[in-house]
Amino acid sequence: MAGYESVRERKGRSGPKRDRRRRGSDDRPRRSDSGRGRGRSDFGRERRPVEMTKVTCSDCGEECEVPFKPTSSKPVYCSDCFTKKGGSSSRGGPSGKDLEIINEKLDKIMVALKIK
Repeated sequence: MAGYESVRERKGRSGPKRDRRRRGSDDRPRRSDSGRGRGRSDFGRERRPVEMTKVTCSDCGEECEVPFKPTSSKPVYCSDCFTKKGGSSSRGGPSGKDLEIINEKLDKIMVALKIK
C-alpha cells in the first residue's frame, strides 16, 4: 500500500473528502434505490401478463380459461369444478381432506408404537 499512497501524494491527491456523518447525501444510488436490496428480487417490478388458454372443462363441459396450456392427457377443470373436486387455488400446503387422511395414518402409527 505504501506505493499507492506515494503515487496519490505525488499527484496531489488526498483521501476521500466526503464526511462520513453525511453518508447517503450524495446522488449515487444505493442498493435499496436500485431495486436490488433485501427481499424478493421482483419487488417493485411489473409482472408480465398471464396468457390465458380457452379450454373445455372435463367435468361440466363448460368453456373456461386457464392460466396454462394443457399439454398432457390430464383432465382440465373450470375453477368451480376444480374447487368441488378438492382443489385449492392457493399454493400452500395440503388441503383439509389430505390433512384428515394424514392424521388418521399418524393415529394408527401412534397406536402401533404405543405412543400417547
